[in-house]
Amino acid sequence: MAGYYYLMAQLPGIVPGAPVSITYEAFRETAERFLNRKDREVLSKLSLEPPRVPGKTGSGFLDRWYLRERGLRLSLERIRASRLKRDINASGLEDALINEAAETAAVARTASSFDDPLEAERYLDKARASYVSELLGTHSFDSEAVFAYGLMLLLHEREARFSAEAGSASYTTIYNQILGE
Repeated sequence: MAGYYYLMAQLPGIVPGAPVSITYEAFRETAERFLNRKDREVLSKLSLEPPRVPGKTGSGFLDRWYLRERGLRLSLERIRASRLKRDINASGLEDALINEAAETAAVARTASSFDDPLEAERYLDKARASYVSELLGTHSFDSEAVFAYGLMLLLHEREARFSAEAGSASYTTIYNQILGE
């Protein structure tokens, strides 16, 4: 575990809204030097998008993160389908996943109430970052802390890619394609 302590101690802090001096790829390259084989394998599959069908990742922290993220995504899917008056071919498994992560339904409803999609995405990412902190608990210098740091970096990089100009340009492109222009 000494390697995990050394790794976590040398990583720069992540402050919401402030630039981070390390990229996810640089973090991963650094982390792989300190992790055991099992944890390197888990880190190599780390993603903000959980597999649709749950499975064990090798990390209790990531299993809980993916459970919540899956519940959030399924709740958002249902809300959006309902607004578009589309049927959802929901399975019993999906119902169970939403029920297991029931607290995410309220987050999805709140995000869906925003008129500005950019603000909704920022709200969702703040909720996700809050989940990471909550689920991490007292882990500071172990594999769970490494995975949490990776998720926070991925969230930070995702948020850094958001911009009103890019969103507006994308919207205009899609709108023009629909109109056939």
